[in-house]
Amino acid sequence: MLKTLLAAGSLAVLSVSLALPAHARDERLECEAEGAGDISMDARFETRDSGDRFSTEFEAAPRGAFKAGQQMTVLVKKTNVGSVDLKKARDGDIVGDLNLGRDGNPIPKDFPKVRKDTKITVQVDGKTVLACKLKFDD
Repeated sequence: MLKTLLAAGSLAVLSVSLALPAHARDERLECEAEGAGDISMDARFETRDSGDRFSTEFEAAPRGAFKAGQQMTVLVKKTNVGSVDLKKARDGDIVGDLNLGRDGNPIPKDFPKVRKDTKITVQVDGKTVLACKLKFDD
């Protein structure tokens, strides 16, 4: 009897979770890239019940080709989704951090549809410096 109840309960939980719409399940896609001159980027797109979140971070070594005040622009597919000014971190690195869907910074209504292999591009002062394609987080 107990085995039957447990099996029935497991099937009920399984069928409920499979019946949830895709947007009701948490999902995370990520990517990262490195480049010449000791630069790197990483991007993350998360689908949550509370809303989507997108972030892209860029980092460059001190005394390199990048400096505080330059504009970092992030493209999803080929759509500009936002820009931030690069800043000098305490350790001297030059960093840019774009966060959408939190910190009072909403995801734009025209934000492109994101899925596996969506290309994320970082440009600094209008020139492409790094790009990566989103993959499912393991």
